Amino acid sequence: AMKTNGIFIIVFALLTINLSAQRQAANWYFGENAGINFNTNNSVSALSNGAMSTIEGCTTISNDNGVLQMYTDGTFVYNANHDLMENGSGLKGDQSSSQSAIIVPKPEDPTIYYIFTVGSSQGTLGLNYSEVDMTLDGGLGAVTANKNINLLASCAEKVSAVLKDCDSGNIWVVGFSNSSGNSASQMKTFHAFEVSSTGVNVNAVSSTQVQANISELRGNMKFSPDGTKLASANIGSGLYLYDFDLATGIVSNALQLPINTASNKPYGVEFSPNNQLLYAAASNDYFNSSNQNDNNNAANHVSSLVQFNLNATDIPASQVVIDQTTLYRSSLQLGPDGKIYRSMSATY
Repeated sequence: AMKTNGIFIIVFALLTINLSAQRQAANWYFGENAGINFNTNNSVSALSNGAMSTIEGCTTISNDNGVLQMYTDGTFVYNANHDLMENGSGLKGDQSSSQSAIIVPKPEDPTIYYIFTVGSSQGTLGLNYSEVDMTLDGGLGAVTANKNINLLASCAEKVSAVLKDCDSGNIWVVGFSNSSGNSASQMKTFHAFEVSSTGVNVNAVSSTQVQANISELRGNMKFSPDGTKLASANIGSGLYLYDFDLATGIVSNALQLPINTASNKPYGVEFSPNNQLLYAAASNDYFNSSNQNDNNNAANHVSSLVQFNLNATDIPASQVVIDQTTLYRSSLQLGPDGKIYRSMSATY
């Protein structure tokens, strides 16, 4: 997440808990005032009314009926009228963060949402959360005094969430940092925070993995739809697959998945709806700090899209290269229609 002019990387942080009756992912706002809507038949149409322009991370949430509630780049929150939400500025995310924010509904309370934010390599603000009360500002919602509550002092540019179980409706929100949650230079620990009807439990379930320490902040993290797997992309440090225990919040069994292409630095990740396939979008991560024209020359950017079969005896060997082309790095996001969407950008 280098701060350079004209970066255009779309990141959708949408919960992977959208049951058929819930339409929380019906609207996506992202990129440079872009958006799409999925109607009840899952046909897709463009939205041109978005107020947000972000170079990287963003998240949108609608209610169970598919009515837009809010969207954010991790710093500014916009309401359903596409106006800045009351008290909705100054959140501690960063639009140059891979996954700058994710919005989680409070279990058993349809009027409260929590916005979890992560900083970037430009400013390691850590993992924080802010509360939104939808009864305020005439039903458009407002960020309450519970704003920028810190959970991890410093962490990677990734955050993901998953439904713990249908009975409680509780949700796990997971960040990635060092064991103490205070450094992004030697990271190997996942920190899972449980959100319940009583709020956010600030005491994390922490799982330290045996992989090499990771000092790369950039890249996405996603849960499989059934919540049993977690994939983490680290541009400079590789792609990893883990097991996740929904009951305990424990991450285990790290498996590195090398990408066998010339553009092998992973950024976007997503699982198939049936949990059996993992897709990764990787790039050559081309960047010439001294020559912006080089950075904006499409020919310098190469990206690949690869697939792994998680049912294979040898998962790394199951890799299939689906696409390799002149392209900047991409994010991947599973839509409510069961299709995976890929952001497309030629250059920085």
